[in-house]
Amino acid sequence: MALNKRVWRILKENPLRYLGVLMLIVLGSYTFVVAAGIAQNLDTLITTFTEGHQQEDLSFATDKAIPDSGELERAVHAVIEEYRSFDAALSDSLTLRLLSKTEKLNIPAVTEGRGLAGPGEILLDPAFAKANGYSLGSSIKAAGKNFTVVGYVSLPHYIYPLKNVYDIMVSPSNFGVGVIDPAEFADIGNGSLFYSVRFQDRTQSLNQQAVQFRERLHAEGVTESEWVDIMNNKRARMAWASITGLKTMSIPVPAAMFLLCCLIIGIMIWRMIRREGVIIGTLYAQGYRRRELMGHYMAIPLLLAVTGGAAGSLLALLSVAPSITGMVSYYNVPVAGIELNLWHALIGILTPVLFLGLSSYLVIRLELRRSPAELMKGSEQKTKVNALERAFKLERFTFGTKFKLREQLRSISRLLFLFLGVISASVLMLLGFTIMNSMDYVFKSSTEGTYRFEYEYAFKDLHYGQAPAGAEVFNAGRFYPEDEEEIEFYVTGVEPDSAFLTLTDSKGQPLPNDQINITKPLAEKLGIKAGDRVSLISKQDGQPYVFSIDAVADSYAGQFIFMPVEALNRQLGLPANSYTGLWSTEKLAVPDEQLAGTKSLSETAAAMDELLGPMLSMVGMMTLIACMVSLIIIYLVTSLTIEENKNTISLFKIFGYRRREINALILNSSTLVIVAGFLIGIPAMAASMGAIYGYVGGMINLVLPTVINPIYVIVCFGAIMLTYQFSKLLCARKVHSVSMSEALKAGTE
Repeated sequence: MALNKRVWRILKENPLRYLGVLMLIVLGSYTFVVAAGIAQNLDTLITTFTEGHQQEDLSFATDKAIPDSGELERAVHAVIEEYRSFDAALSDSLTLRLLSKTEKLNIPAVTEGRGLAGPGEILLDPAFAKANGYSLGSSIKAAGKNFTVVGYVSLPHYIYPLKNVYDIMVSPSNFGVGVIDPAEFADIGNGSLFYSVRFQDRTQSLNQQAVQFRERLHAEGVTESEWVDIMNNKRARMAWASITGLKTMSIPVPAAMFLLCCLIIGIMIWRMIRREGVIIGTLYAQGYRRRELMGHYMAIPLLLAVTGGAAGSLLALLSVAPSITGMVSYYNVPVAGIELNLWHALIGILTPVLFLGLSSYLVIRLELRRSPAELMKGSEQKTKVNALERAFKLERFTFGTKFKLREQLRSISRLLFLFLGVISASVLMLLGFTIMNSMDYVFKSSTEGTYRFEYEYAFKDLHYGQAPAGAEVFNAGRFYPEDEEEIEFYVTGVEPDSAFLTLTDSKGQPLPNDQINITKPLAEKLGIKAGDRVSLISKQDGQPYVFSIDAVADSYAGQFIFMPVEALNRQLGLPANSYTGLWSTEKLAVPDEQLAGTKSLSETAAAMDELLGPMLSMVGMMTLIACMVSLIIIYLVTSLTIEENKNTISLFKIFGYRRREINALILNSSTLVIVAGFLIGIPAMAASMGAIYGYVGGMINLVLPTVINPIYVIVCFGAIMLTYQFSKLLCARKVHSVSMSEALKAGTE
């Protein structure tokens, strides 16, 4: 068909404009396919791993072996397995947790090398091995014994290998896990005894089964500690939070890109048909049917949609495997295989086709409804003053300001495209900086401002008496609101005159530690304010306890209720002068066999610093993408503005306007819209982050605040404005190329 040759000529007339639209489509399809592909593969890998290697439902430590674990298994319909654990200090800042090899639950998966063949061999967490230089065949000394590294291992209950279950940041440079033969623990006298439990009934509530199991355990005379169920175990839940986040982001970002493409393509097609009205009328007169003309003009958006969707989907399919490999460095799961879902690629192609095809069809159909006679007359230039323009009362402004405002207000569709595009780019750019700033605030700034100690020691059993010199005692119990078992937190008893805990209210005034204070994230999650009484259920005995909240502490250093330690002891029925942990500024000589766990705040800060490297790369990539999106959008709008104002530009030149003055009137007309779009993008980003933090944080029982740093806002604004200036440079040649004869041609026509 002869008309099809025009398609290529139209594309060649404005290659950069159509290339910009194509890149937006590529970006939308790529984001959807790669996010959906990573989420699906991680979901499959983790589900296959945890089910195939029998991930525990809960674990706990005991001071003695369960008398008859086989009888207990039959009674509670569960699989129970004993294992040993010992934290071996390789240096002052490096700890290796030795775990005995299990056969029924949390079965180790060797990802490289071979399995254990006997004593003197060890399987290491691959991230720990890489960070500390332990290759296969190398030797490592731990717990006074020499081991040969024979393989790397993944463990179902250490997918995200945290040292303490309530930590957030992994740090392979400071902590790792290793699996050894159970017989090795015969020479390690102070190793802790743990039990893993997996219930056979996978349909009944985990909490209900756990309560029944705990009651049966107490009936057997067994006292447990360090009780952790899988729903509150960040070592297992962190990966699912990432999967949920990817699934959540795989829809809105592509949808935003495709909607922007629909808007700009609709504007471009509408303008093209209006400009070619005489040509279309002539084609009608020559015998072309409406269906043929419809197909001709639909070819451009469909060609862009298919090409962009296919290119984006193909690039995404090629990126899935490297992305999975990168994520496995954080989440230790064996990669048996990566599946490339062609349905995702097909959706990545068909979605832009549907979006752009439908929007273009509606625009073209509306224009082609006019009769051939009307089309051959050509479209008259009509000056329509809309309600928005009347509301601004432009007569009160100078000519330059009036001209710039009128240029934006007389094309609402173009104004909307630019405004929404700048908002989208601003949100994307601010998103990365805000995530980094929020995490830095919670895990460094807020923590350092609240806690004045360096080391935390948690004991397996109650201790009595006074704290050692330079230390303070604390006691803690795990609680949850009634009927909300998934929200678990600590009620912590501290010394009334504690120098290691500094809490302030919203005005920055210090709060005394001789009252009951609740941290802000927990108060927000539970809907509690100062003066409220709240009933909470103890994880230890399942009994309700009532606490009267005196104040809300403006701190995001965890979800806690703090109260005087003796008051907590009385309420829980614990002996006076008893405690379960110590805070200290100096390292204490505490026997390892007494400890349930230790924590160093400097290690937490170091882990955050370790994470900042990859996070800065992510922020840089998001900033680059946002700049590219804003450049495309601003260029498209500016080029359309120039094309619509060729006659005006020509007249400016005839009237003697200098090049700089013309550039100021035409190219700077979008400045106010861009600034307004960026300013609206700030609260839009804050609302988006609040929703994301709330959704993902609910899965891992974590509250993150949306912290917007003014410095980062200025940086992002500078990046947007630099992109705007670069776009103007690209479009300046178009303005300069408009000749004075354009106005004479328009008058002749």
